[in-house]
Amino acid sequence: SPPPPPPPPPPPAPVPTPAPLPAPVPVAPGGATVLTLYHQTSLTAGPLILENGFRPGKRGWCGGGIYFALTPEATFTKAIGLDSSTGFLIEAKVNVGRVRPMSATCDWTFNGEKLAAAGFDSVSFDPGDGTEYVVYSADRVLSTKQVPLPAVPLR
Repeated sequence: SPPPPPPPPPPPAPVPTPAPLPAPVPVAPGGATVLTLYHQTSLTAGPLILENGFRPGKRGWCGGGIYFALTPEATFTKAIGLDSSTGFLIEAKVNVGRVRPMSATCDWTFNGEKLAAAGFDSVSFDPGDGTEYVVYSADRVLSTKQVPLPAVPLR
């Protein structure tokens, strides 16, 4: 007599539900990538920036640029350079465009010309306390407004 038929294959394993995708980054006309970022500065400089716009700094981890943190809280550990101050928090819409990821120590000789020559509009790097973005032209900052400082983090 013929052998019995093979048993039916087991039902397929359930497919895991993929994690939800992050919210899309708003895209400005021309395919620009616009992020809401934060910059802490002095009580004197803050109103001047709101009135006249940002000016790139002269030095920093990634050279002389305009540095932004991802959250208001992160600005407390970011605004620590020789030319940095605290006391006034600015929320900015920044067109980061094509972002060049850099190492934790970045490159202090960097500038807008080097970045443009490499085909990028901004830099991102994480010196160990969270990602920050650097732009080298005030034209990349689309809007600014003062926002309240969060409570100073406990150290």
